Amino acid sequence: AAEHHGLRARSRAGSDVAAAGHGAIDGSFIPPGCDAGEEEDDGQDAQPRVYEDSMAKGFWCPPRLRGRNESLIEAVNDWHFAMLNDSHRNQFYWDAMEGVVTGKRVIDIGAGSGLLSLMASRQGAKDVVAIEASRDMVDLARLNISRNRCDNISVVHNLSNLVKLREEEKADVLVSETLGALMLGEGMLDYICDARRRLAKPGAAVIPAGGAQYAVLICSPSLSRVSSVQSECCKGFDLSAIGSLQDTGNLFFTKQWGFRLNSLPDVTMMSERLRILEVDFQGTERQNIPATKTFAVEALHDGTVHAVVASWEVWSQGRSHRITTHPEDTRDAPWGFARDMQWGQGLQLIEDLDKASASDRHAAPEPFVVKAGEALLLTVRFSVPCRQTFQFTLRRAASAPAAVAALGATAARDAA
Repeated sequence: AAEHHGLRARSRAGSDVAAAGHGAIDGSFIPPGCDAGEEEDDGQDAQPRVYEDSMAKGFWCPPRLRGRNESLIEAVNDWHFAMLNDSHRNQFYWDAMEGVVTGKRVIDIGAGSGLLSLMASRQGAKDVVAIEASRDMVDLARLNISRNRCDNISVVHNLSNLVKLREEEKADVLVSETLGALMLGEGMLDYICDARRRLAKPGAAVIPAGGAQYAVLICSPSLSRVSSVQSECCKGFDLSAIGSLQDTGNLFFTKQWGFRLNSLPDVTMMSERLRILEVDFQGTERQNIPATKTFAVEALHDGTVHAVVASWEVWSQGRSHRITTHPEDTRDAPWGFARDMQWGQGLQLIEDLDKASASDRHAAPEPFVVKAGEALLLTVRFSVPCRQTFQFTLRRAASAPAAVAALGATAARDAA
């Protein structure tokens, strides 16, 4: 996601959130490599861990990396190069800015290498303020700006929520690419909301203008073979007790598991893709997102629901341009591998919620076997307080008549 304000979370969703005294918005994402605000918080010039301190004793350290922020280098090599080479992503931002930034004052939140700021400048922005939370990345962005001869860009080393502007310095346009494997997973909504209130003029345009998070149930025996005990593979020994450790409570990222979802040969979509959340980056705030939402789902095929896959799409004003992380959209595209290596999808393994509460502690989760046409209930619980990540649980509608009735009442109110 961003180029840097949101250095991409690489492990379990929601693992990098604000700690007390770091200057970030309460409960929101803190990017790896962020060293903004540390002097104010600690009362002294706090020094981040540097690259050579992370190396095994006796190893050679490349001179160009000596003294640089270790978590920044890790993140850049993990996904940042892939992001910069996602040509479709870059074209989306170029197209979304066209005709919007000309003659305007632009603020780029999470400027990273400065690419989006350079685009705004090249498209005729009056001036651009690039806000970046890593000192090392700030220095590189300034070098990139100089080499591209864009002298109307200024770079500020800070988290955007710590920046203060005079009234005449406020933005006509806010630009940010702090998108994660989950659409809001890198704090994009929080930081844009803050910027709208404090750093932008009333009615300022926001790029991207909006987006939606989606979920779909899938079946994949290949996925099951790397996430559960398969009795036929264990030489006849009963190792099913190990299955009791299967994690069906957390959402992971496909990249963390080392594969592209669209490379699995046997993925079947077991439901329609559901829009579980839609946001307007020009108006939505975290308090507008409910803590829990339940959706009625119909099974499309006979089989086992192994997981829920989370993907997203975001769009420009008027929805004339968009980018997505849906696995079918990246499968054959020339930029698809880069997209999957920087974002990929969220993935949560599924078990039968009703049977889980009554199961033995040492038993493996009960597979969720469905029949085509069977009515199911998918519940999404959004993280507190930030609403940046979420958890899924799946039930059979027949076992939860009260929940089905509540869904019906909500639908009736919405239609009234």
